[in-house]
Amino acid sequence: MEACPSVYTVLRDFALPLVAVFWAVWSWYLDNHRVLSIRQVGDSFSDRIAGAPDSLTTFSIEVAITNDSPRANIVIAYYDLELPWKDVDFHPLLDPRDFDPPSELYWIHPESIQIPRDKVLNHRRYQNGKLGPGEAFRGYFLAKGGSPIPEDLRKTEAIEVQFVVEDTRGKQYRSGPLFFHYHGC
Repeated sequence: MEACPSVYTVLRDFALPLVAVFWAVWSWYLDNHRVLSIRQVGDSFSDRIAGAPDSLTTFSIEVAITNDSPRANIVIAYYDLELPWKDVDFHPLLDPRDFDPPSELYWIHPESIQIPRDKVLNHRRYQNGKLGPGEAFRGYFLAKGGSPIPEDLRKTEAIEVQFVVEDTRGKQYRSGPLFFHYHGC
């Protein structure tokens, strides 16, 4: 008759493999756990919506985006704003280097405000949008839309939106509420 193995024998035979499995799962989690934080860092001048009731609407907001992941790199594919109204013509401003002739300035029409390209996030995507753990981007997100700001929102002091970042794996990261200041034309 065989004796039952002692607790010591079981631990001795299985402890190392169990620790190895645990370590492999933990390492995989740290490598794949992706966390991105988004904060509003601008003021009433930089974080604004402008537009007349019957014309183009322009958007400018200054944010900081930080990779808070333990070990994962995040590559940004797209930026967006979730507005409190529907605007099918909303889109980020294009990289001025893609124009003919190329430029180092983003232009926000109709106000003709110029912002140096190195202070804007719009083009910080794909190969220019890689964030290692602990790294951050800070800059303006610039966009325009074809729908006017609804009348009731033009009467408020601040318009609440959410900033959305999507990475190349399709994961979306949303900010908490961010606020635009309305500047009528």
